[in-house]
Amino acid sequence: MGSAKTISSAAVLATAMTVLGTAPHATAEYEQYAMNGTFSVVSNGEWARTNDRYQDEPSVHSTWTVNTVCTNAITCSGTVTSSLGWTEDVYTNIGNLWYVKHFVPDWIPCPDGTRAPGLQVYRFYPATDEGMVQRPSDLWIGEDETTGMSGNCGRNRSLVLRLPVKISKIS
Repeated sequence: MGSAKTISSAAVLATAMTVLGTAPHATAEYEQYAMNGTFSVVSNGEWARTNDRYQDEPSVHSTWTVNTVCTNAITCSGTVTSSLGWTEDVYTNIGNLWYVKHFVPDWIPCPDGTRAPGLQVYRFYPATDEGMVQRPSDLWIGEDETTGMSGNCGRNRSLVLRLPVKISKIS
């Protein structure tokens, strides 16, 4: 009877390993929600707001290479490599709104000639040309916001620059 139990347990284990070995990975099941490829990124300076006041700023054009995986339909993460020379994490944990956070070391020019840092946060979602949420999509829209900490440059007020951002898939 002991050897029958051992053979039965071995058979169950072998069957489980076969099933696990041939089952699709969870990430493949949710690949349609991932953001992968090469993207043209335009932060539009014509609609820039500095501390909530519209003020023209230069537009910023870059190319991103994005690699992500999704563990379910609302949780995805990966990396973004920008043609501007940085690589950062990209993620979503609520389905449609994605984030990239990038530290900018010398962002704010100070009156004394030094520069202070800022935190750039991209928030964007997959959309139609009309701006409605659409998954999957080759177009992503949102905001590029950079914030300098209060106290930078001897001022007790944060500097916040917001630009609309459009991210279009190239390949």
